[in-house]
Amino acid sequence: MMAIRKIPGLRRSAKAGRSLIAQRDTKSVVWPFVALTTATVFLVFLALAGFHSLLVAGQFEVDRLQARLTGGRETAQILRMEVARLESPERILDVAQGRLGMVPPPQRVYLPAVVPGDPLQPIPAPIGNPFGTVRR
Repeated sequence: MMAIRKIPGLRRSAKAGRSLIAQRDTKSVVWPFVALTTATVFLVFLALAGFHSLLVAGQFEVDRLQARLTGGRETAQILRMEVARLESPERILDVAQGRLGMVPPPQRVYLPAVVPGDPLQPIPAPIGNPFGTVRR
């Protein structure tokens, strides 16, 4: 009689009865697939966590820039209001009369417009040397 060798991963089929049918053990086929699937899922989740941390860091930067932009807009608005207050005619008049000691004129004198080269109203020549030195 011939001796039957035991081959790892093979077993006797219950359906075959007396004959030996080599079937691969299901545990030896499934185990590498489960390990590979588990490692793949783990690596996918690890990559997702890393990507999520990048998104969170980027969002913190966006929030920080948004806060700076809002603060800058508020400062610009305050400065525009300050410029408008300082340029107001009432304030300029108060400063001129109060701090600088200016007084309003009793009467306003309007000068007529002179157009150079107008034959009806010629411009008179200056008297003396207009470019000479002035001695005081």
